[in-house]
Amino acid sequence: MEYIVGVDIGGTFTDCVAMNEEGRVTLGKALSTPENLALGAVDAVRDAALNLNLQSEDRLLRSTRLFFHACTIGENTLITRSGAKTGLITTKGFADTLLMMRGRTTEGLTEAEAFRASAQNKPLPIVPRELIEEVSERIDYKGSVLIELDTAEAEEVIERLVARGVESIAVCLLWSLSNDTHEKALEEILSKKFPAIFISLSSRVAPFVGEYERTATTAFNAYIGPRISGYLEQLRRVLQEKGLGKGPLVMQAYGGVLGIEATCKNAVGTIESGPASGVVGSQFLGKLIGMPNILATDMGGTTFKVSVIRNGNIEKHYNPVIFQYQMFSTKIWVESIGAGGGSLTWIDPETGLLKVGPDGAGARPGPVCYGLGGTHPTVSDADLILGYLNADYFLGGRMKLHKDRAIRALEEKIARPLGLSIVETASGIYRIANSHMSDLIRKATVERGYDPREFTLLAYGGAGAVHAGRYAAELGVKQVVIPLTASVHGATGLVCSDVVYEYGKSERLVVPADAKRINVNFSMLANMAFEDLRSAGFRNEDIRIVRSVDMRYRYQVHELNVSLPDGVSEITENGMEEIYYRFDDLYEQTYGKGSGYREAGKEIVNFRVTAIGEIDKPNIKKYPLEKKDPDHALKGGRDVYFEESGDFVATRIYDFERMTPGTELLGPAIVETPVTTIVVNPMDRLVMDEFRNVRISIGR
Repeated sequence: MEYIVGVDIGGTFTDCVAMNEEGRVTLGKALSTPENLALGAVDAVRDAALNLNLQSEDRLLRSTRLFFHACTIGENTLITRSGAKTGLITTKGFADTLLMMRGRTTEGLTEAEAFRASAQNKPLPIVPRELIEEVSERIDYKGSVLIELDTAEAEEVIERLVARGVESIAVCLLWSLSNDTHEKALEEILSKKFPAIFISLSSRVAPFVGEYERTATTAFNAYIGPRISGYLEQLRRVLQEKGLGKGPLVMQAYGGVLGIEATCKNAVGTIESGPASGVVGSQFLGKLIGMPNILATDMGGTTFKVSVIRNGNIEKHYNPVIFQYQMFSTKIWVESIGAGGGSLTWIDPETGLLKVGPDGAGARPGPVCYGLGGTHPTVSDADLILGYLNADYFLGGRMKLHKDRAIRALEEKIARPLGLSIVETASGIYRIANSHMSDLIRKATVERGYDPREFTLLAYGGAGAVHAGRYAAELGVKQVVIPLTASVHGATGLVCSDVVYEYGKSERLVVPADAKRINVNFSMLANMAFEDLRSAGFRNEDIRIVRSVDMRYRYQVHELNVSLPDGVSEITENGMEEIYYRFDDLYEQTYGKGSGYREAGKEIVNFRVTAIGEIDKPNIKKYPLEKKDPDHALKGGRDVYFEESGDFVATRIYDFERMTPGTELLGPAIVETPVTTIVVNPMDRLVMDEFRNVRISIGR
């Protein structure tokens, strides 16, 4: 029996999904190991292997055909400022580009931080000024060489940086996106004299107009590249020693996977890639169950995230802000807040009000109830006190929760200072967390012109099913779907992924643009795409090319990405007219009716090609629907707190493993699975579908 395996490392847990040739899914879960993330990955694979009765991870890995992986190394490196000591080489006169940044001081700040913008500081520079060097050279916007690179000076600059101890060097020269000969000359010097130095070229990493964004992206790539490379090589070595034949495929922030070599060259693509796999899995599941409009919500131990899938399409962001730096790095559009099961609760010293998040307890020590040394109460502690969680069946009974410790901590740190009872405090924490999540979903929908009531809410992450019914009801959403793989849905998304390369080129063309010039640009990018994917082992018939352009109204600075129709390899003048109209519609959808300014004219600024090497998708097993009395899955009962009664209510507890497709039950009820807990509120109705997903009708 062969398997496809996906491992997703989160802030608290590391998740594993193993899918066999028949489409049967087996789950694995382990605590993340921040000191050495590869250990947590192996632990999760071992758990899945044991659930398959394979005795060890070695037997599962020897039978694994494809191994997919998503990790948080990039974000963690930036958060902890533990990246490589990085130098930057730029054109003479442009050394301060990275340090000056943009003038928008609130970029990347939270709403609360933006209100105090004048008191905010710029982030610590990824590359300090003393490690930025200039070289004499000049290329114009057309790619013509005005001043040849002074190679003698270049060698001196490189030697100075190496003497200062740099491990990595970013190279960003003016207009190298039009002519990269000087950047490649610097790369050649570096490779010959200092082969151990990691090299990041802007013409390769971010070939777009925007000197600051291009420099920032290249510098970030150089800063995290050595750490990403070191981790992935270590992971590959560990997995291959345990029997894995092929190297891991690594999730990128734009929703596709790449091999280790390609990932190491473009390490910046892994930043915030963890949430991408969950969104890809949501898109796959939406197609499987016939629901094209989905609010993908992920509540894990550390954060709550939301993304929008509309008409079956994932929304992407091409100029994200990462740690206050504007970047050129395509990523799936995801909004997130610090509202997970491990979010800390606290009392605001200024207002005396109860607060939840954004700081979290992490994997260790975690919530107080984990018994791993945590002392400050979290959302999960409140969930346990309210009866939603079973202290003896957390992670399928492999981890016992300590309710008495959670109660003592909540009373001491929150309830007593506020003059509230334990239950009032826990209920308040639960409601505040739900409000935070519904507010974020409104930001992702209502503030962007979408009506959340027109979407199905997909709830995943270990804590999502405990809260989803409440935050869905606040939004007027009528149906919640909790996937079979709810708490490891990110890992499920991995095994549904394709190998995806992204290519781009900046060229400003005023509309109406010359169709021949447009086709030349797309042809160049598509040829690169076919060459790379063929080298990766894909046949032409397995390669799909998606073309798009970034457009804007003239005299504006913000662009919108508009996709060309599928299957079109050569565009005509009439075809481009359709694209121009689509831009107008997209602009008004994004910024409001009447906001478009057609009289200004339009221009194309960037050309993009996404090359998809399609991998066979999992054949998810479909089960017959049977109308059975839910009592066959009843495992007992306990008192659970529900807002409708303002008190604890005797509630039936069901075993997910004994439920069959077609099973229906009415709330109030709790369904316990080995990896999550599903809360069915009093006015809701649950049914298990033919793929063993749980669907909850809100308000019946």
